[in-house]
Amino acid sequence: MTVVAVILVFSVAAGVFLVWHQFWENSRRQTAASSQSASREESGQEQVEEDKSFQLTLAGPNHPLSSGYRPELEEFSGISVDRRILPSLKKMMEGASAAGCPLVLTGGYVDAARQEALFQAEANRLIKLRKISLVLAESEAQSTVGRGGQHDAQTGLSVLFTSGGKEKNFGSTPQFRWLAQNCVNYGFIERYPPDKAAKTGMSGDVARYRYVGEENAVKMRELSMCLEEYVSYLEERDTD
Repeated sequence: MTVVAVILVFSVAAGVFLVWHQFWENSRRQTAASSQSASREESGQEQVEEDKSFQLTLAGPNHPLSSGYRPELEEFSGISVDRRILPSLKKMMEGASAAGCPLVLTGGYVDAARQEALFQAEANRLIKLRKISLVLAESEAQSTVGRGGQHDAQTGLSVLFTSGGKEKNFGSTPQFRWLAQNCVNYGFIERYPPDKAAKTGMSGDVARYRYVGEENAVKMRELSMCLEEYVSYLEERDTD
């Protein structure tokens, strides 16, 4: 009887140990899985935050675009744009159509070489038309067309619209008025407002809209700032 009792005690103890060990192993695995999941979520959040930095990429007469900048191009309606603006661009165009103000996309990304060719062509046109010097012609062409690498078209983040009608002034169209009221809700701003020419270095272009993200766009409207002013404002704020 004593031997049997001892065997039973050992059997029960072994069973208890096995149950405890299995419980401990399962707990360890769940803890490890939770830790890995949290790590992935944190990493993913960091990536999302890092990705937003492209929204404020600056290109202009006083801010040459970095030679290492590469837009993530994708074609939409026959126009090349950075794929990261597509969801918001499509929603904005759908919203305009629903409001009875359909937008026609006519321009997007232009590479630096093509932009420089457009700049040189405009400078030559001005020289022939107005008999002015090369220096004066290039200065004027810089503010209306822009040199290669010094125009927002090189970012792939801005687009040009028309109403699809015959009017020459987009600023007189219902489409322009709709954009003026609603574009920030989709993360877009008017890239070259006529009253900000001294800040942007470019004459007004009411048909060009630039994606900066909804948060930035709303804040820029609240502060009445163009992109150059806003980027400078953020830099100064961060150094205070």
